Amino acid sequence: MSKTKSWELSRRSVLRGAAGAVLALPWLEAMAPSVARAQSSGTKPPLRFVGMFHSAGVIPDRWFPTTEGTDYALPPTLSPLETVKGDVLVLSGLRLGAWDYYERTHEGGFWMMLTASESIVAGSTDSIDQVIAGATASQVRVPSLTLSVENNGYYNPGYQDSNSDGFIDPRTSSYDDTQDHCSGGEQCMVTFAKGQRLPNVYNPRVIFNRLFGSLQQEGPTEAERRIWTYRRSILDKVTSQAKSLQGRLGQADQLRLDEYLTGIRDIERAIQRAEQGAPTLACTPGAQPVGIPMDRTAYADLMCDLIVKSFECDATRVATLMLGMCVSPMSFTVNGRVFSHHGDASHHGNDPVKMAAKVEIDRWQVGRLAHLVQKLKGVREGEGTLLDNVAVYYSSDISHSDWHNHYDMPVILAGRAGGAFRTGRHLKAQGKRCGDVLVSILQAFGIPRGNFGPLAQGPLAGLA
Repeated sequence: MSKTKSWELSRRSVLRGAAGAVLALPWLEAMAPSVARAQSSGTKPPLRFVGMFHSAGVIPDRWFPTTEGTDYALPPTLSPLETVKGDVLVLSGLRLGAWDYYERTHEGGFWMMLTASESIVAGSTDSIDQVIAGATASQVRVPSLTLSVENNGYYNPGYQDSNSDGFIDPRTSSYDDTQDHCSGGEQCMVTFAKGQRLPNVYNPRVIFNRLFGSLQQEGPTEAERRIWTYRRSILDKVTSQAKSLQGRLGQADQLRLDEYLTGIRDIERAIQRAEQGAPTLACTPGAQPVGIPMDRTAYADLMCDLIVKSFECDATRVATLMLGMCVSPMSFTVNGRVFSHHGDASHHGNDPVKMAAKVEIDRWQVGRLAHLVQKLKGVREGEGTLLDNVAVYYSSDISHSDWHNHYDMPVILAGRAGGAFRTGRHLKAQGKRCGDVLVSILQAFGIPRGNFGPLAQGPLAGLA
């Protein structure tokens, strides 16, 4: 029988250290009300949402399973999900708009993806992430994260690593998270607040400081550079308070807090390495890098890790992550040949070589979803894991990459949203709309639909 706690922590508790450092805590048993009160009130960990954009559609017969239900085989493109197959729900048959359009634009699907709206109305249209953020903002430090790994043609030859340290040179990135650094706004921003596109954040250091730090976010001023040269970890400033807290926690909470602090330290070290450059045996001073890995997989996975950590410490409950622009020029090397995602692989014209490249690019994108799911699943929360209390909506701007259609959209749900979704299946939802899935997510969060999503018809049956 569980022992009733003799003391409790506030859900908003933080660790405070020198120089104004503040660090939010993860969800601990000690934060829940007493056992009796919890049983009567049904206290549960909070729900979180991730909207994840994968660009340029798919090759349908390499993406969609042929068998419905739990006993289905993962097609080639979805093979990275093998280790988390029981934690995802593959959906087919969904359409974006009111009609089964054959030829549509990337941009049209892009703005419909999270809004379920065929037109964006100034002063009115919100994407689902912002609807949820509006309902949870008062309970967290950061209302929402809008993240991307491709800005203004990221990975093009203009982006250099002159000192060969594995990170982009300073002149090619920015600490400013108040504007989007993309020349094509319609291709770069998938989220909307009151009809206005929201800018993305690209730099992991900016994200980390915004979530956990106390430094100003206007940019790498000389004062900040001097501060950063001390390399004094946020955790170092709160160590004594953390140790004092651990002494008052139960064994399970002690273990969880230790794992949480270790995870924060791991991410901080990764970002500090991005700032400093990875040292080598023959290390020579070079240009001070600013924190974005050149390797796209390390970059995207670090973004996923930051989302997981932000959820674990309840710094935010909402995040979007774009794995590429809407019309993405990002280049990939497949079998020794370089392919532009949109120009070459997406518009394959049934060329088997280009189709094979598109499958590999899509496998890379699906692999990032698998990484996020694995990380969420690895965090214990309450009687389950963080994944049990998250809804991840993974979708694209078009369906068939060579056709630009908006029917039979490639959609995956991951996580269980507090028990609202039953994963480990392929569900055919022929003729239903992507917006219906979004309304189901809002329903799981206990948020009334209101005016959200005129293209949605209602919650999608069969998700539970």
